[in-house]
Amino acid sequence: MRRLPLLIVAIAVAGCGGGDPDEGDAERVIRDFATAVSKSDGETFCKELVTREYLEQTTGATGDNAVSQCVKQIDSLKQGSFKIVKIDKTTIDGDKATVNAQVETQGRKVPQVFRLEKQDGEFRLTGNTP
Repeated sequence: MRRLPLLIVAIAVAGCGGGDPDEGDAERVIRDFATAVSKSDGETFCKELVTREYLEQTTGATGDNAVSQCVKQIDSLKQGSFKIVKIDKTTIDGDKATVNAQVETQGRKVPQVFRLEKQDGEFRLTGNTP
């Protein structure tokens, strides 16, 4: 099985819904991320789930070219199953969020910390540390 490219690994390493709507939004992004990776859905991953700054940092390209490069990378993945088994904790701090989750990939369950920032009013995954 092919290894995840730097783009996915960096997001996964960077780094249960209560009544706060922001918690639900952050957790939805994490679940959508897992679905996009499993389905090699570059359009969703690159255009809806990660920050522009993150795209540019990980692809080495700028502007629309960063999006294009990202889509190509994600669409070429042969990842197989990548799923969120459990969300342990979601912390919101203004326009930033941290989601601690258990993920399953390549038959292994591992803890993961996801960091998110609001961009255009929506949470998106970022490689930035707090």
